[in-house]
Amino acid sequence: MSIAVHAEVEKALRRLRNMGLRVSLTPVSDDVALIFITLQSVLNLIRKQIKYPNVEVRYEEPFIVIKVWKQ
Repeated sequence: MSIAVHAEVEKALRRLRNMGLRVSLTPVSDDVALIFITLQSVLNLIRKQIKYPNVEVRYEEPFIVIKVWKQ
């Protein structure tokens, strides 16, 4: 059986998607697969956790930058 259809791997993908992340799985062989997560979905997840109204989350290599400001 390929790891890409292993029940635990499918469960992990489902959990990541339930967190709001955009993920995809690419099998390399029957024993190896790569899970890719979009950076934008990670940034969106971080943004949703910050309840302060004036916030911006962006990526500036090699950092995720969170900007907050007073109105």
